[in-house]
Amino acid sequence: MRVLNALLFCAIVVGCSSGKSEEAVPGNLVVICVDTLRADYLGTYGAEPSNSPNLDAFADGAIVFENAHSHASWTLPSFASVLTSLYSSTHGCWDFQSRLSEDFETLVEIFQAAGFDTHGIASHVYFNETYGLQQGFDTFDDELAKKRTEGGWTPISSPAVTDKAIDWLGERGREKPFLLWVHYFDPHFPYVPHGASSARAAEEMSEEDRYRSEIRFTDGHVGRLLRALDAVGHGEDTAVVFLSDHGEAFGEHEGVRRHSYSLYGEEVRVPLMLRVPGMAPRRVREFVRNVDIGPTLLGLFGLESANRITAGVELLGALKGEGHAGPALLCEIRLKDGHHANALINGKWKLIENVSRGVFELYDLEEDPLEKFDRAAEEPAVLERLKDEMKQRIGVAEMMSERFSPGGVVELSDEELGRLRELGYGK
Repeated sequence: MRVLNALLFCAIVVGCSSGKSEEAVPGNLVVICVDTLRADYLGTYGAEPSNSPNLDAFADGAIVFENAHSHASWTLPSFASVLTSLYSSTHGCWDFQSRLSEDFETLVEIFQAAGFDTHGIASHVYFNETYGLQQGFDTFDDELAKKRTEGGWTPISSPAVTDKAIDWLGERGREKPFLLWVHYFDPHFPYVPHGASSARAAEEMSEEDRYRSEIRFTDGHVGRLLRALDAVGHGEDTAVVFLSDHGEAFGEHEGVRRHSYSLYGEEVRVPLMLRVPGMAPRRVREFVRNVDIGPTLLGLFGLESANRITAGVELLGALKGEGHAGPALLCEIRLKDGHHANALINGKWKLIENVSRGVFELYDLEEDPLEKFDRAAEEPAVLERLKDEMKQRIGVAEMMSERFSPGGVVELSDEELGRLRELGYGK
């Protein structure tokens, strides 16, 4: 076990170093995130009718990862993993009161150190300065990242997020390259009905239809931002990555609605697309992980950091159509009482551990992509092998955490905790 853990640790530390891309290096980077966005609710991922004409058009010119997965089913740990390329057992963002330690070197900090002008815009409370996700940004507009108890909170924020991004692009000079991070919140619960013909029609919309309307609404404002990027002359020199932090459940599995309750595909399979000037669009079918985003972007821009360790790997070969056979995918959640879970995807097999109940489930994703038929009893050898691998990978992640100091505790009042629960995070 110790030998395997040591080998896994070395593979993680060594495998993350960024080699420079042989392609022309883009000048700038725009990261567009839409919260709570299931991949299969976008047209480019198979939704019919499409809820996302602008993102579908973007996908036509991008590398589309058909099987990208997050590492948690709620926002804070998921984005901590995107920014650090590390798992929750390493960065320690487990619950409402977690904060990302400043010991971690984030993706944005590396771009900042390389001379990029780094600016962020967000409308989710986890992007205010309290939670540590602003590390590396020269400036961060968190005016919309309000708690529901604060003045200025709004249930509809996509128009303002896009307006802020367009204003920033139009006002900045061209002396330095830039990284612009833009986060949209609107598909998140509670779902606001858009496009209903009347108040009564809005009331009669199902939760899923409201969610779809939120996606269509947000898609329109993402489209405005993409058109503005072209209008200011940065369409041809800027790489654009589109991603989400987690999906959303609507009862596909018994007792599971919304998110942060489970690690089934509806909560952790997410859209991931990357448009790079001069790089041919294609679709990548292999499994990839959100921890791979950071190493891929660093490699694409030819950036390195001698001190950074990550659990991610570069996807530059996949961007060029060379295929990808990356490491296993690890997911973890510890937010809600009774819903602590781990998951591991390796090849066609997915193992889910319900930590709270001490129960394991095993799914064959090739035969059963919707995870309906538990094969644990039928495949005991596969079950034991994946249980051992999951234990080893979590152990390595925990061992890596010893290199970093804790991020501290975010103090929240009972009222603030209550407001977070109203957003669907209730225990």
